[in-house]
Amino acid sequence: MHRLVLADDHQIVRDGLKLILSSTNDYEIVGEASNGKELVKLVHETKPDIVLSDLKMPGPSVIESCINLKATFPDLKIVVLTAFDESEDIYRAVDVGIDGYLMKDTDPKQILNTLNMIMLGYSLFQPKIDRQRKQHATIADDLHMTERELEVFELIIDNLSNAEIAEKLFISEATVKTHVSSILRKTGQPNRSQAVLFALKKGYVKANS
Repeated sequence: MHRLVLADDHQIVRDGLKLILSSTNDYEIVGEASNGKELVKLVHETKPDIVLSDLKMPGPSVIESCINLKATFPDLKIVVLTAFDESEDIYRAVDVGIDGYLMKDTDPKQILNTLNMIMLGYSLFQPKIDRQRKQHATIADDLHMTERELEVFELIIDNLSNAEIAEKLFISEATVKTHVSSILRKTGQPNRSQAVLFALKKGYVKANS
């Protein structure tokens, strides 16, 4: 069972997250914080495996505290759960080593799936992304992607898993993995979340404001 510290300045949000986390035996909530100062104190006191924190609480934000917390607890996983999806926050979260970025309207099952993946060592981000994308021809010219790779890339941006992509495109999961590997190579990124951020920074997709 993974030890988890929960942080949000609204009790009702913490109660909702506790209800979600109580549906599985994978997580034990070892502390709750309502501001950034309490969060840092709790992490030092309880030494959790993972932190699930609101982005914008009173006191230092989890992004501001992340570097020091990671330096002290290198195995600590930190996930930001927020109502805001500003691209600048996404970039800052990646830069300081945040392991995941989820919207507060994310489906409870997806929240649990994301936490589980992060505990397995993945870095996952789920910005809400609109459909204001460059034309396929432009992306294909820039990245030399095939039409199928572009389809897979868009579904990666939409946060679909390999299995979900395979089902949607009526191809095998092994074929999806091949396309994903090619996409990561062509974008020069090490993983899916970095590929999404690459697309945001290049303007191929745009985070909703």
